[in-house]
Amino acid sequence: MKQPACILVVDDNKDLLKTFALILKRKGYLVDTAEDGVEAMEKFTARHFDLVLMDAIMPRRNGIETLHMMREKDPGAKIILMTAYCDEDQLASVRVNGAYSALYKPVDIAKLMELIGEVTRDPSILIVDDDDDFRFSMSRMLELHNYKVLTAVSGEDALKVVKNKTIHMAFVDIKMKEMDGLATSLKLKEINPNIQIVLMTGYRDEVKSLIEAAMLNGALKCLYKPFNVADLRDLVKQVV
Repeated sequence: MKQPACILVVDDNKDLLKTFALILKRKGYLVDTAEDGVEAMEKFTARHFDLVLMDAIMPRRNGIETLHMMREKDPGAKIILMTAYCDEDQLASVRVNGAYSALYKPVDIAKLMELIGEVTRDPSILIVDDDDDFRFSMSRMLELHNYKVLTAVSGEDALKVVKNKTIHMAFVDIKMKEMDGLATSLKLKEINPNIQIVLMTGYRDEVKSLIEAAMLNGALKCLYKPFNVADLRDLVKQVV
């Protein structure tokens, strides 16, 4: 049986902290709390949390600084910031710099629960490749290890998938017709800044410049076909 997701709630307002903790516990989540960024970082370092729900403005260390520290320690950390003070440009900047999402206070509980459900459900992996046989075999290989896998035959197809689904990790073939892997990766990051991109190719020198550009723009790694099944599995475990 799958364990309930573990959530760290961080807020210097003690009444609000208790309220959020009570709501989440009633929904079946495991909950821990912290009253500022310093305490939150201590708890984050000591154990794994599936999600951090954190106020942006707090004494000792604010939520934005703490977010950067958490993401530095764990690039895959899922963090939702709450604030009554940031404007839309600041919220957009927070998302780009690592927050999964940002919410205004007073928080819409229905929207918050929808977000939490989205973050804590089983992670999805997207395979983007115009080779039907490779796409099928790779998806089957991951499904056998109990990962939820979606596929796309092109960059354009991948963008449609990511607009409608929460994708945690995407394997993108670098050499595709019309939209190559670099362009696809950049557009996927625009839609979901938190998505982890892994490039794939059977070529090396021919696509070297595309790979280098993608890596400079946030791609995690490049795998060269045919790659080792164990290496693939280990890489997925690190991210999702």
